Amino acid sequence: MQADPIRQARDLALAEARDGVTPLGLGEAVVLRRSHPSGIEGTIYRPLLCLVLQGAKEVSAGAIAVRCPVGHAIVVSHDLPVLSRITEASPAAPYTAFVLPVDLGLLREFYDRVPDFADHEAEAGALCAHPAEPALLDAVARFIALTRDAAAQPLLGPILLREIHARLLLSAQGAILRRFLRREDPSKHVARAIASIRASIDAPLSVSALAEHAGMSKSSFHTHFKAVTGLTPGQYQKDIRLLEARRLILEGRDAISAVAFDVGYESPAHFSRDYARKFGQSPREDRAGGRQAVSVPQGA
Repeated sequence: MQADPIRQARDLALAEARDGVTPLGLGEAVVLRRSHPSGIEGTIYRPLLCLVLQGAKEVSAGAIAVRCPVGHAIVVSHDLPVLSRITEASPAAPYTAFVLPVDLGLLREFYDRVPDFADHEAEAGALCAHPAEPALLDAVARFIALTRDAAAQPLLGPILLREIHARLLLSAQGAILRRFLRREDPSKHVARAIASIRASIDAPLSVSALAEHAGMSKSSFHTHFKAVTGLTPGQYQKDIRLLEARRLILEGRDAISAVAFDVGYESPAHFSRDYARKFGQSPREDRAGGRQAVSVPQGA
């Protein structure tokens, strides 16, 4: 194992990446590099690992908020609408992060072989950040280094992806993933409700129907949903709608009113008010300014 795997992984990542998102050519792994602090940006995180190799950022999902300095790993277990802000970055020391979407199927394959953990008191939230363990950092450093060895990539790439997932599942951050993999854990039922909301964001929200789909009472569902996502079901749907609307507004040419109807709003005026509260300016101002949406769902 390297004496300083954070430095090794950072140096390798910086050698491979330019400002923005750089695919590593191994699965869906990317390096995110930014040379300046950012404003607050909204996006949807899917299940992921984000290892901060340099700089720092803040991420929040409703009532759940984490600060992520260098050497910390962010883990997300569910699809979450989040707000994030890079707080430490400069041209001399750019914010640098390794981001890997989590393969839940691979984690399920491992789960029956994972030792018993006392996770019953672990926080239920689907977003967490903790100092990354040296073994996980070392695996990530070796994975990034593999991008320079074209001959070995097809052979070792899948092996290292499996190791990173295994290390993650065994780590402190892995508690939220272990909870999700338990058959009867409420977080698994919440995931089914999230899938329903995302599949039909333009449909009216029925908390009773979602609770029935999740196999819970209405009050229990509401409590568990907020514990996992940091948001009520209604807040979650609104955030998903507004993030999708922003993508459509910045990437397309449809009228603002058409976008409002497409994401389920009955009143364009109501939509514009919610949009301005969320993003700091109206849909029309946002489109005219041509600001780039944060559209990489794998995240951080």
